[in-house]
Amino acid sequence: MVEWQAVYQVGLAVSTAVSGVAALIAWRNREENGGKPLVALLAAAGVWAGSSLLGTLRPGTRVAVVSEQLVLTSVLVLVPSLLVFAFEYTGRGEYVTRRALALLSVQPAVMGALIWTNERHGLVWSTVETTVVGVDDGGLNGVTVTVGPAFQIHTIYSYLLLASAVVLIVVFALRSRYLYQRQVAAVVVATLVPWAANVVSMLSDLPFDPTAIAFTVTGVVFTWAVVRERFLDITPVATEVVLDTIETAVLVADERGRVVDSNESACELLGVSQSDAVGSDVAALFTDRLGEQAYPAAATTGRSASTHEIQVGEEYYRMQVSPLVERRGEVVGRVFMLVDLTDQRQRELELRRRNEQLDRFVGVVSHDLRNPLQVASGRLELARRDGADEHFDAVERSHDRMERLIEDLLSIARQDEDLDLERVEVEAVAESAWTHVDTFDSSLEVSVDGLTVDADRDRLSQLFENLFRNAVEHGSTSSRPGADDAVQHGGDVAVSVEPLADERGFAVADDGPGFDDADLESVFDDGFTTTRDGTGFGLSIVTEIAAQHGWSVAAANGDGGGARIEVYTGEKTAKVN
Repeated sequence: MVEWQAVYQVGLAVSTAVSGVAALIAWRNREENGGKPLVALLAAAGVWAGSSLLGTLRPGTRVAVVSEQLVLTSVLVLVPSLLVFAFEYTGRGEYVTRRALALLSVQPAVMGALIWTNERHGLVWSTVETTVVGVDDGGLNGVTVTVGPAFQIHTIYSYLLLASAVVLIVVFALRSRYLYQRQVAAVVVATLVPWAANVVSMLSDLPFDPTAIAFTVTGVVFTWAVVRERFLDITPVATEVVLDTIETAVLVADERGRVVDSNESACELLGVSQSDAVGSDVAALFTDRLGEQAYPAAATTGRSASTHEIQVGEEYYRMQVSPLVERRGEVVGRVFMLVDLTDQRQRELELRRRNEQLDRFVGVVSHDLRNPLQVASGRLELARRDGADEHFDAVERSHDRMERLIEDLLSIARQDEDLDLERVEVEAVAESAWTHVDTFDSSLEVSVDGLTVDADRDRLSQLFENLFRNAVEHGSTSSRPGADDAVQHGGDVAVSVEPLADERGFAVADDGPGFDDADLESVFDDGFTTTRDGTGFGLSIVTEIAAQHGWSVAAANGDGGGARIEVYTGEKTAKVN
């Protein structure tokens, strides 16, 4: 017994001193997250250990009884302090309100009053016996008590608070990020030490309770967590919330290239669950989803961050790879951040397209519209001088050209409007569009019976109108070699609308002179025309309407001569019934 008593007393003395020093350190850092409840916890642990030591030094006396009361009083402070620390540590500090603290103080205040007035009511200890000789009967402090109902309620309440604190910390540890596993593991172990000590005390025949010493260990580890590691300044929970809420995909890999952590955005991008991602080869994850270019060689070496641009089809990404360096300066892994730039690139392309469209408008207004205005102005001046009818005819043609230029500009501007898609019959739309064009003596043959497409009816009609107008004007007798220049139209073109051989679209053909081979690559360019009255926007508008629908166009010469414009709508958007 003497040997056990000496060992226990030394342990209590050391615990008292260590708790005091740790409490002073925690007090200096009390403004840190978790600092204030840690001060209370360490102070209570120090009082517990010191009071227990005092009881062993004066066994069987009134001093020993008072020390027993001090021990129980310190527990009233220590247990709630541990719970508050657990809330702040696990990132739930918003629950530690004044009202919550007031509620937590009710039980300690009531129980504290009962402890120090126990002689009047016996609710805490129904009997208290002291022995000076035969200390074995009362333990090392010579005090034997019979617990009352208040003590039993206090015990259940304290275990509930302790269990809540442990659950908070353990659950948090299971969800902890890779960077904080060492710190969190230490805190979890420190939280479980008092439980282990209490279990040993109840299940063994030790003549003393080591729980006071165990709580000192807990307090010291918590102090290390707050002061030394300072990871509560920016808590792991805050980091976890940021990683799980940002849209940027983030993966953490160790030096061997194994994924040790990933956020939800990364898992969605790579098409895997977090459980499947962790432990996988990071290079394989990226290459399976994004191709070989997604894992650059620079990602596996070097101590500096690197940035890489990745394109996968129409998707664009920027990958930033940063080394993960621990406090000792060693690279322990790498952080991969993948930013989806697809929307940004699309906006850039749209902005570029709009700028090009604006340049196109400026060019038309400054050049193409100015020319017919100058012609009309000059002809009017001549008409005032000699009154010849030919001048008025020229003015009329200039006005017609300006009107068509304005209509074409408006057509181009309307390409930004949303499509109203529906299933339409190509034959009906083509025949209707033919009636809206000055076709003169030209004829139309439609042989696409049953062909339907998903299209905006008005836009499709506009496409046909431009194709028909192009065929009539460029394929008429005035456009053929040897035609009389005085004949401006005299359209006698045979125009046909026919399905493509593979039934993936349709073609508009005529029996005119066709295209020069050198012009086949340029016929869809803005401003390209082979007639003096052409605006150069007809086929360009056809291209834009087709692109809006996801279609494509091509120019060719027919086998028997004449021009041919082919519109490819794709197998999913066109069929022959």
